[in-house]
Amino acid sequence: MLRKGMIFIILVSIVSMSFFGIRFMENKETIDMKEELAAEQFIKKHLYEENGLIKTDLKGQSNVYLAETTGLWMEYLVKKDDYLEFKKQAKVLKLFKEDSQLISWKIDRNRKAPANALIDDLRIIQALEEASDRWGIPKYRKMARQMGKDIVRYNMENDYFIDHADIKTKHKADFITLSYLNPKAIHFFLEEELIDESQYLLNREVLVNAPVSKNGFFPITYYPSRNEYEFEREVNLINQYYIGYYRALWGGDVSSLIRFTKESLEKYGGVLYGRFSSETKEPAVEYEGASVYALAILMCLQAGEDDLARQLFYKMKELQVLDASTEYYGGYINLDSLETHTFDNLLPLIAEREAIDEGVFY
Repeated sequence: MLRKGMIFIILVSIVSMSFFGIRFMENKETIDMKEELAAEQFIKKHLYEENGLIKTDLKGQSNVYLAETTGLWMEYLVKKDDYLEFKKQAKVLKLFKEDSQLISWKIDRNRKAPANALIDDLRIIQALEEASDRWGIPKYRKMARQMGKDIVRYNMENDYFIDHADIKTKHKADFITLSYLNPKAIHFFLEEELIDESQYLLNREVLVNAPVSKNGFFPITYYPSRNEYEFEREVNLINQYYIGYYRALWGGDVSSLIRFTKESLEKYGGVLYGRFSSETKEPAVEYEGASVYALAILMCLQAGEDDLARQLFYKMKELQVLDASTEYYGGYINLDSLETHTFDNLLPLIAEREAIDEGVFY
């Protein structure tokens, strides 16, 4: 009789724990979620598909879906505390996988690209780890670890992370794009003992110790077998600010890029053009991009340059449709041509969310 009573108490306890655990997660889903920003409204209204994929643009690439987009969206959802949508995106990842845990970098009209891009895999791993820690869900850390194992197997060569691998043949690149070296994700590899400390430090040094050109730009690629860095002739500021942001996260020096940013804003009337000549430091194009400002903001926040971050933020917001009565409210979009791109909306969304959380702009 005593034994039956104990069994009954245990069963009641399990049911109660399950019930209150579910109620707790429901509360996490509804109470703690932060406000929806304008760019998020635009993405959901114009780019978001029913299955959770997000279009690349509104025109020629509306049937193209990028792993980059999914990773950036997941990163934002963690910052926003949007558990329900993150749970959906964790399932969307299956659409990008084939016969391994590597993430195909693109789905084009239901066809997966044959290779991954390390930057996408690492960003998704970072988002899964942060989601696991934030919401106490071990399966997301397990997913990140499973992905990490295949990254070590197929996206490392002689202790260095490399750019990409062919998902079917597993043929590897022989270089790494510096903007791919995500410090938070790589630290997760160390925590999970997927790499050892010497491998961690080796890859950190590739980024932190990268040389700076005479005009203050970072190299774009590194070839481990030759121990050589390669610079761009025409500098893409998206790459530069990704490198600057990641380098700052690792405690590296970004003073040359900060200086270039201040000089350019002063010289060109507060505008950061998208590309510059590496030799003359003159703009190579006449356009500016919201993603450039967003990445510059993230770098500045990490480097303690709050005043510069504010200046960049207000300039970035000038590119956004802020009239709530218009069809494309919240979007970073050219209303005449309807030209837009997901990363020109997602990166500003992440930068704005981060700045709000840190109390820098509001």
